[in-house]
Amino acid sequence: MERLSPATTLLGRRREREALDRLIASLRGGQSRALVIRAEAGVGKTALLDDTAERATGLRVLRATGIESEMELAYAGLHQLCAPVIDGIDGLPAPQAAALGVAFGLTAGDAPDRFLVGLAVLGLLSQAATEQPVIGLIDDGQWLDHASAQVLAFVARRLVAESVGLVFAVREPVGDAFAGIEDLVVSGLEDADARQLLDAVIAGPLDAEVRDRLIAETRGNPLALIELPRGLHAADIAGGYGLAAPAALTGRIEESFVARVLALPPETRSMLVVAALEPIGDPALVFEAAEALGLDAERLTPALQDQLIEVGARIRFRHPLVRSAVVRSSTVEERRTAHRALAGATDGAADPDRRVWHLAEAALGFDEEIAAELVRSARRAQARGGLAAGAKFHARGAELTPDPQMRSRRSLMAAEDTFRAGAMPEALRLLEQADPALLDEHQRARIVLVRAHVASNTTRGRDAAALLLEAARLLEPHDGETALATYADAFIAALASGPLAQGDGLGEVAAAILRAEPAGLTAEPPRAAASALRGLAILVTDGYPAAAPVLRAALGRLVAAAESDAAPAEYEPNPRRGLGEDAGPSDTVLRWLPLANVVARALLDDDAFERLSARAVHLGRSEGAFWLLPLAMAERTSALLLAGRTPEAVALAAELQPIIEATGTPASMTRRGWLAAFSGDEETKRAVTEELRPEIVARGEGQWFITVAWQDALLYNALGRYPEALAAMEPAAGHPFDLGLSGWALPERIEAAVRSGSPERATEALVRLVEQAAASGTDWALGLAARSTALLADDDTAEPHYLEAIERLARTRVRTALGRAHLLYGEWLRRRNRRVESREQLRLAHELFAAMGAEGLAERARRELAATGEVVHRPSAGPVDELTAQERQIAVLAAGGSTNPEIGEQLFLSPRTVEWHLRKVFVKLGVTSRRQLARALGVRAPVAG
Repeated sequence: MERLSPATTLLGRRREREALDRLIASLRGGQSRALVIRAEAGVGKTALLDDTAERATGLRVLRATGIESEMELAYAGLHQLCAPVIDGIDGLPAPQAAALGVAFGLTAGDAPDRFLVGLAVLGLLSQAATEQPVIGLIDDGQWLDHASAQVLAFVARRLVAESVGLVFAVREPVGDAFAGIEDLVVSGLEDADARQLLDAVIAGPLDAEVRDRLIAETRGNPLALIELPRGLHAADIAGGYGLAAPAALTGRIEESFVARVLALPPETRSMLVVAALEPIGDPALVFEAAEALGLDAERLTPALQDQLIEVGARIRFRHPLVRSAVVRSSTVEERRTAHRALAGATDGAADPDRRVWHLAEAALGFDEEIAAELVRSARRAQARGGLAAGAKFHARGAELTPDPQMRSRRSLMAAEDTFRAGAMPEALRLLEQADPALLDEHQRARIVLVRAHVASNTTRGRDAAALLLEAARLLEPHDGETALATYADAFIAALASGPLAQGDGLGEVAAAILRAEPAGLTAEPPRAAASALRGLAILVTDGYPAAAPVLRAALGRLVAAAESDAAPAEYEPNPRRGLGEDAGPSDTVLRWLPLANVVARALLDDDAFERLSARAVHLGRSEGAFWLLPLAMAERTSALLLAGRTPEAVALAAELQPIIEATGTPASMTRRGWLAAFSGDEETKRAVTEELRPEIVARGEGQWFITVAWQDALLYNALGRYPEALAAMEPAAGHPFDLGLSGWALPERIEAAVRSGSPERATEALVRLVEQAAASGTDWALGLAARSTALLADDDTAEPHYLEAIERLARTRVRTALGRAHLLYGEWLRRRNRRVESREQLRLAHELFAAMGAEGLAERARRELAATGEVVHRPSAGPVDELTAQERQIAVLAAGGSTNPEIGEQLFLSPRTVEWHLRKVFVKLGVTSRRQLARALGVRAPVAG
């Protein structure tokens, strides 16, 4: 059969070609686009990519192909794509350049965070596009290694105005690696085009019934239409008697290729096996390996003539199904022989990991030398940030290890690495291969820890706390800091279970923490963290007054450690911490910041909460600690909302959401529900709650229901619907240890009960709130207690409490609480017919809430003012309201003094995209400088000098 012309291979693809032409035109016009071509095998995805490359005149074309046998090599696909522009790495910000250099094996360093690598690739492509538009064409995206797929999808979702395009071709069905990117679904040919293609590939007459059946059974799949008739004789084609029974289409196409491979001479088949198992397609490497088997390049000629393979700068199979057919039709011994030859031809110094992988595939039975080399490859992969690759190397090393004890140890290490790579079921499978009887106590503790972390990541509120507690106890004598961190995890897991908990899980964890004596805690912040955790446990077992002094002392030490620029003098790296993570000084601070924030919220210490939440986001970003960043950003959003810095809170919450989705962070981390409640948006609040509910229930995070109850009470109190607010708080009544929310929720319950005409239902809550405030001693806590006491006081004693509340809360950052104090005092004054004084308080409340965007509370204040005879008009929409969510994010950061590259790093956008958005913002707001921008947005501009 003659080679088909491009016009024939692209029959019926006018719609698809036009879509790709529009993408190219967008790039030439300064915009960016990403597209995923989705289709089953054989539909012509590669032909479309080849055609796009030819038509992309004036663009720099970068290409990469996913290869199934390379899926374990971290960043292999990404390196293919970026190699031609890698010289631009020197123009990237230092952290990004370092991350990309380590990922590509160009430099040594700590394993880079994948999102930092993504930001580096975004910058690299954007930088290359300043010379000419860039289009990246990625074939067989379903076979990209996990690290490359995640990074490229990350980049694709953030392209806006860089003149960069990415086009992925993926075989369906495929996972959700590229979800959220515009797609182009390519189906089989229409009947008329399918007939034309059959006429082009079949010489001689074609029976109409045979033709129609071929088209129907292949569903117009071009490769099937070309390949399936090859097995039919002329008489079959003419009369239709030889057609096979229907079967899975991809399987039938592959069987056709298998038949063609088996018809080749044995030496040609052997050459093809070598080529199929060499993922790069390097002719020199393939021919060297073949030569070791006594084969020369001429043996490929029959395969070339049959159009199964092409040889140029790379050896390329006509279709991935051809490669699959070659491997399927070979024997185990033939594959082992080919791998052995490829290992011999691979330069062990230049590419040790590929060489040892070939050796491992060639191994028959145990082999300690290869197993040890695989472990070294695992470490190299992890150093590049290739968690999945490192896990696979470790797992294969364990399989080849002859000594049972060492095999168990390596299986444990493989399970730890596999968990860190996110493959939970596989991690548990590897643990089954680790015999606890052959491991020491520390190693057995690590087995329990992996099981606990798997449980925590899947059903956090169910059995996770018990498993984490067991792991912490076992770790105590061997690794005090990891044991402490595991006790903290157990506490948070028990707390998270809330109303869904079985038994007194939180009490059991608290009691265990108080009995614990983790070894080796000599440095800060672990020692302070141990005190803080002990204080939280005391809060559960003995109550707030007993816990507060311990918590206050620990919090001061945690804040000092968090803000210290110097690493603790006593710090020493641990060569194998917990799940294989090395903890440096910054990591040591970072790992305890979430616990410090819990303590700050529990004590209602607004100064500590402000400093710690800001520090956590700063360190999370500067260190590239994306494991911490979602939680840090959620806490910071809370701090900003409490301070009434709503534009900044909205911007940060919008920035947080895609990170939650990209990192697989629990959806409960979102602050969208609180934002909706704060702004008085009942419809959005309800929608967010219903959206999150299934995942929360599945994970067993009962604490979320307490949070939702408080948010609902906040919303209904703001709207003046007090009975609904009181009813909303009922689920929270029986769970007093909801740390960090107790001081916020109790005032909502008290206000709702009093305003609903049921003050008796507020009495117990007030007793608890006053007790907590006295023990805490902060102005925030004492101000809330005074405000709530005023609500329950009689007319003769209420006013001093209102005045105390305003005085104390005015000294805090919590402008929302201050606004509520002015509002309640103003309402009380109006009911006493002191209209002039009430107007002053209500006006202050209205101005505060209107500036914050707290629409429900602002409207409540407006109604009260109207009742005094003062008319307050609702503000009309201004230019700021015309900004999109992303424009608002960028504008707030720019107004705060961040440069375009810094904004790009924070929002995972290229500097060119930031500049493009800012130009639009300046036009919409009619400003010409960032200082004017700050005034227009009502945010704090940086202080010069």
